[in-house]
Amino acid sequence: MQHTLLAQLMARDPRKEVRFPDVPLDQALEALQHLEHSVEAQKVAPLPPAVAAQLEAMPPVVPATPVVANEEMEALSGSLAGLATQVWRAKVRIIDPETGAPREEMRRVYRHIESAYDVFGQMGLTIKDWMNQPYDAGLPVKVLAFQPTPGLERDTVLESVRPSVIWKDRLLQLGEVIVGIPPSAGEKTQ
Repeated sequence: MQHTLLAQLMARDPRKEVRFPDVPLDQALEALQHLEHSVEAQKVAPLPPAVAAQLEAMPPVVPATPVVANEEMEALSGSLAGLATQVWRAKVRIIDPETGAPREEMRRVYRHIESAYDVFGQMGLTIKDWMNQPYDAGLPVKVLAFQPTPGLERDTVLESVRPSVIWKDRLLQLGEVIVGIPPSAGEKTQ
């Protein structure tokens, strides 16, 4: 059975972590000692022809962790960002904007969304929507609109259309927001 990141995210119980087989430490230490003795023996005397023939006949050593191509990494990053966005959208619909708590009829579903957020956190994935945060030009967001809003002292994110998704200091998805700006002096007097 192949254990992939996507398989873990789509598992029936996302709180369970995938457990990989333990490495037989004793065997690894014996192999290391054998290699060390082989190197020392190589310094003293050349390998016997039978051992040299066996070494040449052995298959090449394959790395334990496969190397992921850039194209595959980009595809995985896009899928992960899309999945994170959908979970974020579900959470936004479940939360009552006035109280900040889950709606009464959605409390049971909300626990599953929180579990998904916990799994994202364990993976090093951050979902940031920047709601009600002061807007700064350096934020990893695309501003869809600047909207004059009374009562604001400084530029503030009013609405998030899509969150920023960050994985281990790597931006996977640029957020999309609507920024409220203080009304200009001419608009205040009207």
